[in-house]
Amino acid sequence: MKIRFLEKSKMSTWGKRDIFILIMALPFFLPGPCFALSCAESLEGLRGLEVIVEELKPELEDLNLTAGQVQKEVEGKLQNARIQVLTKEENEKIQPLRKPYLYLKVNSYKLPWRRSGFAFCIDIALNQQVKLRGDPEIKKTIFYSPTWYKSEVGGVTGKDIAEIIEAVKKLTEKFIRAYQSVNSKQ
Repeated sequence: MKIRFLEKSKMSTWGKRDIFILIMALPFFLPGPCFALSCAESLEGLRGLEVIVEELKPELEDLNLTAGQVQKEVEGKLQNARIQVLTKEENEKIQPLRKPYLYLKVNSYKLPWRRSGFAFCIDIALNQQVKLRGDPEIKKTIFYSPTWYKSEVGGVTGKDIAEIIEAVKKLTEKFIRAYQSVNSKQ
């Protein structure tokens, strides 16, 4: 068996190249600045918001939980926190460049192995109009995007359906805290 040795000058050149490659590649492995979907700063200056609750699945409505109930709970909590709840028309008039709305969706899945068991996921997001920077053609495009977002996942039985409303309240309180943290003067 023959062992081959590299010359010392070739080893040091190889080492310098490795270090150079590592330094050049390092930015790709380090986390850079990013925009979190729970960015409270995006709530600053809002003068109210519209609330939209997506329709619930029939199996939840069969257990007397409706989108109207959920909407009433959310709007009540917002009003108690002195956050103005706006109609669509009021929102478009007061904040035409942002048109923010709080979107709430209660997704449910009936568990096949439990007669009255449900898994649920509640999403709450503050959506508002945004415009992209950069290419002039893209700049013209205005669309809605979530700028603040939270969710909760859980499971309930038909008897404990009120736990879904409690989870909605909890998520609404998180939104209120975020809103108040950047709008304390209102």
